[in-house]
Amino acid sequence: KQSARHFSIQRLGLSTAGVIALIFAGMTGAQAAPSGTDTIKAYKLCTGADNASHVLQGTIDQTQRNDVTSIHFKQTPAHASFDWHNDPEPQYVITLSGTLAFETRGGETFTLHPGEVLVAEDNTGSGHRWKMVDDQPWRRGYVVLKPGARDSFVPNDPETVKVCIAPIGAGVG
Repeated sequence: KQSARHFSIQRLGLSTAGVIALIFAGMTGAQAAPSGTDTIKAYKLCTGADNASHVLQGTIDQTQRNDVTSIHFKQTPAHASFDWHNDPEPQYVITLSGTLAFETRGGETFTLHPGEVLVAEDNTGSGHRWKMVDDQPWRRGYVVLKPGARDSFVPNDPETVKVCIAPIGAGVG
């Protein structure tokens, strides 16, 4: 006979259980600078009306739940880079190890550390590139948002959201 706890985990399904495991793994191995609060640092890449990729800084709303379609993992060797590209679909990129420097064609930059989240929504436009800046492989989980689903990104400056245009059919998060 199964316990109620075991039954509940089975009911979650493998995708949801995987997301939960990924989030806990990322949070326990986080090496990001402590902020003195219980926030998860995040960046958002989005496409503006100017057809350029832009960077927003913020945090993740930990009370919001998201509709997601899939989760997958990837590892890239240390010192790697990836030239100009767009994100294939709106997704969270949760960094487990490795530190990366990102740049947009417009010169906007940010550095992504383990334990931080990238909300990747620059699916069109001029794109971005990245390069590894430490000696660790980039281990990450991709959590793909369901089409039209809102993300949990909260900008540090709410006015900066105006630079982003929502993908067709997507909510602005």
